[in-house]
Amino acid sequence: MRSPFPVLFFIPGNGFRKLTSIAAELVVPFIKMGCMKVLASVIMVLSFGWASAQTTENTGSNNDPPIYNDVSGTPYVIRDWSEGVIRFSSGRVTDQFKIKFDCITNHLMLQFKGSSFATESKVREFVMYSKSGAGKDSMVFRKGFPGTKKANEETFYQVLAEGKTMLLLLHIKQITEEQQIASKVIYRRIRDEQEYYLLKDGAMAVLPTDKSSIIQTLNDQSEKIQQFINEHQIKFRNAEDFRKLIVYYNSLL
Repeated sequence: MRSPFPVLFFIPGNGFRKLTSIAAELVVPFIKMGCMKVLASVIMVLSFGWASAQTTENTGSNNDPPIYNDVSGTPYVIRDWSEGVIRFSSGRVTDQFKIKFDCITNHLMLQFKGSSFATESKVREFVMYSKSGAGKDSMVFRKGFPGTKKANEETFYQVLAEGKTMLLLLHIKQITEEQQIASKVIYRRIRDEQEYYLLKDGAMAVLPTDKSSIIQTLNDQSEKIQQFINEHQIKFRNAEDFRKLIVYYNSLL
């Protein structure tokens, strides 16, 4: 929960100032944890940017990141911390954090100076880089799409293709429990599932994963779609296969 009391710090030349939004959200968790060395680093970063602009985003919460003990698998899209870019609802952009996306909680996790925490709801979009250097690959995640049976407007989808028809990928991860017949031991594991969606004319629709159903879904261009699938030998085994098809489909509209 957000602290009901203002957070005050002495700013040289300006006296005591209230740290609002991003500043307070970053500083309060470190005070509670007693991490004064980390706190000092955070204050230095905040003080550097204090004179340039004040922001209204919350980039951290007072809750600790979820801990998945005794569970096999990972709740994250990418297991390791990644470089990335965060875009807030206000339009502000930052790349100062390393990030992870927790698919179970639908939370973006941030890491700064070795400490991690979860963002709040004012992140509109983020980009994760799965590789470093000149050849790094990017994964774009965005929220604000119409609700479905498995998601709502706050759910982040991976954006695979844009245009008149958008292709979105929902990463679904659930914790399941299995008990061995010969023992009382219960094994907990994270089950992965992916579901593709098309957003067209403001409506969301599940995109099937078999060839015949896909052609039927894109029936306004069915002949050309079938020809494209055959010529390019698309097997629909990964996200890139679906992306290629929808990019081509948009070129026909």
